[in-house]
Amino acid sequence: MKEERRQQKDRTAATRAAVLEATIELLVERGYAGTSTRLAAEKAGVSLGSLQHHFRTKAELTVEAMRFVSARLADEFVSAIPRDGDELERVSLALDRLFVVFRGPTFAAAMELHLAARTDDALREPMKNLHSEDRIRFRESAIALMPGIEERPGFDAWLLMSVFAIRGLAVATMGVEEIAEEWKQLRDQLVESATDLVRQEST
Repeated sequence: MKEERRQQKDRTAATRAAVLEATIELLVERGYAGTSTRLAAEKAGVSLGSLQHHFRTKAELTVEAMRFVSARLADEFVSAIPRDGDELERVSLALDRLFVVFRGPTFAAAMELHLAARTDDALREPMKNLHSEDRIRFRESAIALMPGIEERPGFDAWLLMSVFAIRGLAVATMGVEEIAEEWKQLRDQLVESATDLVRQEST
């Protein structure tokens, strides 16, 4: 009986993950307006009834899809950066990794939701909450990579500046393939601004 419950739980988790992954793909391919619960069910290979058992509306489905993928990306982000070595080198690696994330399809899907939330009441509050969760997630990831850095003056301001600067570059260059020079200039400035932060004593 216990084994049956575990198998059922595993099947439910697998179905949920497949639906959320399919939803992100639809957001990238079709945008928010072209995404629907029916298409997500078809793409995931599940029945519409099965999908609606987990997610009642398109807004609920798409926001949860972003939450699901963002959490996974955060885990991958932290695991990809070495925990030892020079702190500034790790800052550089983390910035590079963040740049890759913001240039990827998941960020494009997030932009679709942010834009849609301007005029969609069902999305506005959930996206506001997701934005707050993402800020916490970025902070926790930075602390996981460099324990104790949160105690240094200026850490939160530097992190906010870095995230929004990289996000801004990603938005401004959507559809532009070669932006290596722009990224190098921004990255150098962000690393330079981190120098005093990582070398000062904790307070």
